[in-house]
Amino acid sequence: MWVRLLEIILGIIVLVLGVYLVIYPGVAALTLAYLLGIVLIILAIRDFIAVFGKGVEGWRRAVSLIFAVIAFILGVYVLAYPLTGIFAVAFLVGFALILLGISAASRGTGLGAAMGILAIILGFIVVLFPGLGLALAVILLSVAFILLGLEAIAAGIAGRSMARQGMQWV
Repeated sequence: MWVRLLEIILGIIVLVLGVYLVIYPGVAALTLAYLLGIVLIILAIRDFIAVFGKGVEGWRRAVSLIFAVIAFILGVYVLAYPLTGIFAVAFLVGFALILLGISAASRGTGLGAAMGILAIILGFIVVLFPGLGLALAVILLSVAFILLGLEAIAAGIAGRSMARQGMQWV
C-alpha cells in the first residue's frame, strides 16, 4: 500500500516539475547547464583516476590526463558561466541529432532512412541556430517529466508497482 502511495506522491512531484519547466523554461536551461558542468567534472575525476590505473601506460596515460584536465577546466567554466553551458547543451543536442540520424539512416529501411535524414537536417539546423536546440532540449525535458509523472500516478492508482514491471526512473 505504501509503495502505491509513494508512486502517486513521486508522480505528482515529477508532474509538477514538468509543468514548472514548461512555465519557466529558463530554469530548465540553467539546470541543464549546471548538470553539464557537474558531469564534466565527474568525467575529469574518472579520467584522472584512470591515469593511475593498472594497464594504463604511455600515450593512454597522457591522453587520460589531458582529457581530465580539459574536462575539469570546462566543467568549472560552465559552472562559473552557465550561459556558456546553455549553448553547449544546444550544440550537444544538435550533434546528437546528427549522429542519431546517421545511425537511423544506416539501418537500411526506408522509414529509417527518412527519419535519419530528417534528424540529420534538424541536427544541422540546431547547430546553426543553438537557441532552437536549447528550446528543443527544454521541451523534451519538460515532456519527459510530465509523462513520467503521469505514468507514476497511473501506476500508483492502478496498483501496478513500477518495480514489479521492471521499469526504472530515467
